[in-house]
Amino acid sequence: MSRGHAEAAIKCVAALSLAILAGAASSAEQKTFSYACRGGGFTIGAVVDRFRGTERWSKSQPVILRIAGESPQTLVADPDAAPEADSYRNKDFEFYSLKAFTTLTHKSHGVVVKFYSDCRVE
Repeated sequence: MSRGHAEAAIKCVAALSLAILAGAASSAEQKTFSYACRGGGFTIGAVVDRFRGTERWSKSQPVILRIAGESPQTLVADPDAAPEADSYRNKDFEFYSLKAFTTLTHKSHGVVVKFYSDCRVE
């Protein structure tokens, strides 16, 4: 292969790689979900991945929990949760959602401080 052909092949591969990355980036977007629960309300900011017509919260990107009057909390995906569940946590909060069952638990030093249950998306 001549040097000119090799350079053209490299440019082609680079262009194809950029196109693939751009397509992957456009299939994910940041969305905000508001929940009304027994115990109060909160919002979750999550990156939503689209794959073959379905939307799922990204397991690789953290979610941002906002409860009125409190500083935002960053929650990361729980690797031990069921694959079809949205489960995120940090040292103080645990968010879990599977179909119509959604809860948020606020803990302090391992003790439940507040429990948000019967949550629904507004």
